[in-house]
Amino acid sequence: MLIALAIAAICALLAQWQASRSVEAPLHDASANKVAAAHAPLLGQIMRAGHAPANDAVGTMVRANLLYQTGQVWVVANRVQSDGTQGYWVVANSHCDGKNLLVTLGFTDSRSKALAARDEFASQQHRKFIDLAGRLAPSEAPMELTGSVLQSLSLGQLVNLISPDQPTGAYPLFLLVTKHQVSGLEDITVVTLNQSQINWLSAFYAIEWTLFCGFSVFLWWRLVRDAQIRETEEAAL
Repeated sequence: MLIALAIAAICALLAQWQASRSVEAPLHDASANKVAAAHAPLLGQIMRAGHAPANDAVGTMVRANLLYQTGQVWVVANRVQSDGTQGYWVVANSHCDGKNLLVTLGFTDSRSKALAARDEFASQQHRKFIDLAGRLAPSEAPMELTGSVLQSLSLGQLVNLISPDQPTGAYPLFLLVTKHQVSGLEDITVVTLNQSQINWLSAFYAIEWTLFCGFSVFLWWRLVRDAQIRETEEAAL
């Protein structure tokens, strides 16, 4: 019986620990973001090209040393800023450790400005590696290409545009850089980077440990009840 109570106590502590990890606090302060970027791990420490990322990789701030690939720039529609403004992202392909890494360049609410920024960046000759910090963000479901504008940011779709003839190595998440990198664009503000985020895996584990705790308490009660029944029956004989 004491073992059942001990197990219940352990499960309760584990549930509390997982619950505390299930809500991730945002970084509101710009200076705090700079500090986080300065101490962020390298991209290669968090994920590898061609391999599925870890469950907690999304949202992680990383640093990457990359080289933009000339001409590989696209406009992505259906983007929404944290204040509700709808518009477009301009994204570009880069090479990091020789593998494709998609990076955001900035936001605008104007289609024409987005296309102009794309053309300007695509015409540049990128010969120098640069260091960037950003958060890893997941791919979206592919949608139809409308003219020269993508309707979603699908990494698989973009990799096919980069190399339609043969598959190339690519990172499974893209680098969301909020600071705009092209004139005519604005900084990207994303709701999930400015509000607390739910870590669903930790939340699930918290629920699971709570259920284990409840079962252990029930088992303890059942053992105590059975002992009481036996004592009553023996006393009646």
